[in-house]
Amino acid sequence: MYAVALLAGFLQHRHRCSSATSADADVTLTSLQAELEAAVSAEDYQKAATLRDEVTKLQQDSTAAVTEANRRFYAAFEHCNLQAMKEIWGDGDHVQCLHPAANCIEGREDVLESWRLVLRGDFQIRLENVRVHATQTSGYVTCVEVMNAGNATGRTVATNVFEKQSGEWKLVLHQGGPLPTASGI
Repeated sequence: MYAVALLAGFLQHRHRCSSATSADADVTLTSLQAELEAAVSAEDYQKAATLRDEVTKLQQDSTAAVTEANRRFYAAFEHCNLQAMKEIWGDGDHVQCLHPAANCIEGREDVLESWRLVLRGDFQIRLENVRVHATQTSGYVTCVEVMNAGNATGRTVATNVFEKQSGEWKLVLHQGGPLPTASGI
């Protein structure tokens, strides 16, 4: 019975944490998950429990780090702090930003130039429905941005993709767009 509960708990956790994992997911986490399944199959429950705890810790550490990187992004956004914005964005030609109702901006320098223009405003941002997923090398956050600018309030849905670069979590994609209608169409 213990084995069934252990495996069921792990599989539920793994499904929640890996349903959108990229094909090139980190080898360490993948190998630990394979070792865990093998330990459960071999009924080595002590080893399985240890491996389960290692897998959970790796996932929790990455999730906490991506959550913190996302917090820093929105702090830079809300405080109109271009220097902090420069620190959170990653390097590479794959860096992209899609502001609401705008075309895709590609490359770090062009993305940062777009933020220089955006950060001229005065607004407050509150996040709702925040969801975070992370592996050891990449992660994403989806949320609803509630923005107040003077007398105007707006809501957009956002996706932020983070990548670990030189040991630090960096934003490589921000996409903000209109909130779907109630019917979802």
